[in-house]
Amino acid sequence: MMQWFEAALGPAHAAFGFLGLAAFWVPVLSKKGGARHVWFGRVFLYSAYVVLASAGVAVIYRLGKLLAAGSGPSLEPTLFAFLLFLGYLALTTFVTVRHAIGVLRTKRDPDALATPFNVAMGRLAIAASLLLITYALYFRPPIMVLLLALSPIGLGTGYGILRYLRGARRSARQWLYEHLGGMLGAGIAFHTAFAVFGVSQLFSFRLDGWVGILPWILPGVVGTVAIVIWTRHYQRKFGESGAKRGAQSVGAPG
Repeated sequence: MMQWFEAALGPAHAAFGFLGLAAFWVPVLSKKGGARHVWFGRVFLYSAYVVLASAGVAVIYRLGKLLAAGSGPSLEPTLFAFLLFLGYLALTTFVTVRHAIGVLRTKRDPDALATPFNVAMGRLAIAASLLLITYALYFRPPIMVLLLALSPIGLGTGYGILRYLRGARRSARQWLYEHLGGMLGAGIAFHTAFAVFGVSQLFSFRLDGWVGILPWILPGVVGTVAIVIWTRHYQRKFGESGAKRGAQSVGAPG
């Protein structure tokens, strides 16, 4: 039974990952709010949920096997760091996607989104970042730089969500900027996963040394710049160019 589970999990994760990666660009390039935008947006959303759920299950499963075998962070700090890191990225991306959809559904009544569960999700993203930082500084695995470099994602995601839920909204269209930032952030996660895992598997190409960190970092840098530019575009369009940027700066692999 477990062998079947392991054999099915990987292909399902990869298949929905590629589906989500392809579907992501249709809402980005199509008319906002149109039928194509909505339909492919849902394809991307459901693909993201499958990818993130399978990633979370795989991380928990691998951690459980290692702990059952008597291993631990002190014995294999790099392996545990990598699994913890993947779990952290899956969690923060899930929180980001869920918030991006939530603000869209409650755009006429933003306060309805401030449920105890949603508040807990924002705090959980922050807690995950703090756990990652603590692990990196305590065990100092070889990928410590990577852990610390991407640890602000959860902090920024959680803080932005909590501010929105508390009513700190600079614009009546804040829901739009939150939705935009959240969905682009999820897209960053998909492109990061493809850059790190997909390229190496499809083309047998791998970057070694410090250069190997670039596929983890570059999609986030490019995506964050895109979020800023696109948000400012809509602020100018709606005559809010003087407002401070309200979109979340988020991103991660799934």
